[in-house]
Amino acid sequence: MKTKKAQVWSLDLMSAMALFLVGIVVFFTYSINQPGEAEDNLELLFYEGKVIASSLLSPGYPTQWDSDNVATIGLTDDGRINNTKLKELYDMTSITEDNDYNLSKNILNTRFDYYIFFETNMTSIAPDLDGIGKLGTTRDNVNAKNLIKTTRFTVYQNKTTPLYLYTWEE
Repeated sequence: MKTKKAQVWSLDLMSAMALFLVGIVVFFTYSINQPGEAEDNLELLFYEGKVIASSLLSPGYPTQWDSDNVATIGLTDDGRINNTKLKELYDMTSITEDNDYNLSKNILNTRFDYYIFFETNMTSIAPDLDGIGKLGTTRDNVNAKNLIKTTRFTVYQNKTTPLYLYTWEE
């Protein structure tokens, strides 16, 4: 005569084994893919930095854009940094009621934070201006988990000077 206790016990054992195996598979899948995620993030940061730098060194759209009609942020005219466009970007990201750093990130089509600066300070835009980007950031003070520095050369204040772009995630 068969007892039901043995049948129930074997069903419990099979359920526990299945649950244990699923847990092991999930654990190993996650641990194997984890290093790849970090590499993918760095590659994405490199790519975003290149795209943002290319956009910044274009005339933008429309060519004479301002914060009300900008579709693409660009800072140059005839290969030279246009101080009017630089001031518009500064105004979009500076401490004012109209501060729209997140809007500038959307226009630049990035989810990462950014900070732009030149070899020399941007005193033509604002006194003691170090750079443009996320508030509270300076070229020497970036609170970043992963930080990528992109460098492009341009003409600023009638001198060939590097434009530096930091992109990072917090």
